[in-house]
Amino acid sequence: VRGAAAGAPVAAVAAAGAVRRCAAAANERRRLWRWGGSSALIARGAEDSEVSKEPLLFQDIAGVSSVACGSSHSAFVINGQLYTHGSNKYSQLGRTLAEGAVAPDPDEVPMGIAVKQASLGAYHSAVVAEDGSLWTWGWGGSFWSGAGAHGHGHKQTVEVPTKVEQFEDSGEKIKEVACGSQHTLVLTEEGRLYSTGKGDFGRLGHGDTSDEVEFKEIDYFFEANDSVLAPDAPPEIVRVGAGDNFSAAMSSSGELWVWGRNDHGQLGLGEEAMGDMYSAERYPRLIRSLPAEGLRIVDFACGEHHLVVLTDAGTLYEWGSRTWLEPHAVPVPSQHAESLKTIVKLAAGDKFSFALAADGTLFSWGSKASGCLAQGPDCPKTIVEPTPVPSSAFQHQKLVDVTASKSRCLAITLEDEYSA
Repeated sequence: VRGAAAGAPVAAVAAAGAVRRCAAAANERRRLWRWGGSSALIARGAEDSEVSKEPLLFQDIAGVSSVACGSSHSAFVINGQLYTHGSNKYSQLGRTLAEGAVAPDPDEVPMGIAVKQASLGAYHSAVVAEDGSLWTWGWGGSFWSGAGAHGHGHKQTVEVPTKVEQFEDSGEKIKEVACGSQHTLVLTEEGRLYSTGKGDFGRLGHGDTSDEVEFKEIDYFFEANDSVLAPDAPPEIVRVGAGDNFSAAMSSSGELWVWGRNDHGQLGLGEEAMGDMYSAERYPRLIRSLPAEGLRIVDFACGEHHLVVLTDAGTLYEWGSRTWLEPHAVPVPSQHAESLKTIVKLAAGDKFSFALAADGTLFSWGSKASGCLAQGPDCPKTIVEPTPVPSSAFQHQKLVDVTASKSRCLAITLEDEYSA
């Protein structure tokens, strides 16, 4: 058998080949869906709004491995190749288009390197490549609006994906990137945390409100001793997230630190931290109420102005959006209690949240006006409990991933092998 190791049993090689073929076939069954666009966007005919408030299948796209949404553009990855669509007003699509153009249909972004993960902001984009390098592009900022968030050391617009040489020079590999509207967070494989972009309201976590045009390390966690669950050592950060103008980081012990603007109560620190529309935290602050009850956070998602988290007890909490100022238990319908104990993914946008269960059921709740609930035109104006999205919305295919930002949503389903 060509390519087999010397002496390898033919049966074993054949079995390995069958596994690879099955994996490839399963990957080809991963289909992509899009929806969103708030009522306000659609009413004024905004070109960068999504095309439907109900999920629509991309007919000719399969094999999608990961997805990302920004305020006005979206992206996905197939076999390491990045594709983008939406607004290119700030060169955030990373491909050559007329200035200010909108690309409703996805197309390849020429990079010449395999992409592992993407994150999108309002005016910029970022990806982590398979080799651990970081690539960013988009608007660089202005005198009046502050720094952009591509982190290349200047305020010029970067029109195509460009490697951030800062990490290449230091030999650091990137594990994860998270984009807010106008700031970017990166987590290295060694657990170091960096940020760049607009600094107002302390969203960069450096203790001030200064803009940064390069990535600057957040050194708070080197000396932090505020952990409730693991007080004897500095926190080991394993996940990062970003909302419109705030940031979050989760530790291996299951605790969450937040910083940035708090005008919607999005930091969840209670009334003592919620003074007025200028309320903010310039350094990371621990959400203490959950670990004080012995609860460990296992997943979280930053919406535009709120946060939703999942604990190891299988319970959901949320705060922000000028509704809750500290963690509030999400009410769970009794008929869905068992399914909601198997959540594998959270996602959130502007006034809505998603929870994806292990069996592929997608739960949504929040404001109907977001255009993202996928509950049909007759759903209530506000849904306060996680409610299953009808399986017919996705042609009864099993959901395996979902993402959202502001008023844009993407999901991956696994098409039934007999109908593929």
